[in-house]
Amino acid sequence: MKEYKVKEVADLLGKHEETIKRWIRSGKFPNAYRNSDKEGWKVIESNLLKLNKVIPVSEVEQKDTIKPEVDETELVKLAYQAVTLTFPTDEMLSILSVVGIKRTLEILLIMQQTPSKVKNPGEFIKKAIRENLSPISSPIEDIGQTRV
Repeated sequence: MKEYKVKEVADLLGKHEETIKRWIRSGKFPNAYRNSDKEGWKVIESNLLKLNKVIPVSEVEQKDTIKPEVDETELVKLAYQAVTLTFPTDEMLSILSVVGIKRTLEILLIMQQTPSKVKNPGEFIKKAIRENLSPISSPIEDIGQTRV
């Protein structure tokens, strides 16, 4: 399993590093560990994927609505394939699974809105997550700089 530094987790989730450290201390990442003060905390990929599980619905909503069982990772994979016409790497799939299907679709929409084809979707997606780009607020000029 891949391990992420606190800064990487913060960038992926669009949160502050201190928020991630608080989550570690509160047990939100039960398998996080620290070898030394210098190396800092490491968060295991499986902990990040667990953040993305379906949020429990109240009992009232469960009785009134039938919720289909959907594997969000599969939806993320299909969305990526539809836009890029390629299969996502395992690393890309794990990153997109952490941010969720809604954010994945937003990022892929931004990618589609660029005036020319994005040559490196992986780097584009990482930048979009890191800079918290959105389809509404992102000027096309800023996005175009990601192309390699």
